[in-house]
Amino acid sequence: MQGPLLLVGLGYQALAEYNLQKSEDDGDFLSVEYKKDRCPGDLGFDPIGVLKGKSKENKVYLHNIEVNVGRLAMIGVTAFLGLEFVIKR
Repeated sequence: MQGPLLLVGLGYQALAEYNLQKSEDDGDFLSVEYKKDRCPGDLGFDPIGVLKGKSKENKVYLHNIEVNVGRLAMIGVTAFLGLEFVIKR
């Protein structure tokens, strides 16, 4: 089950990257043009319309929450792995 789920996730990410790249007209498919009003990680791919109609400030706020929750998750996983390394059950 893990393999197909990983492939679906990678396909979803590839589709998001393709969606961003096809809107550029610089002729280089491997580079992303800098846009000052774009948040890092925002690929402009919102198929279910979660951010539709949101203001830029609200998008930045939601982005910061997502980054902080991701950091907290990484700290939690690191703590569990460190505990397993120390205890060695």
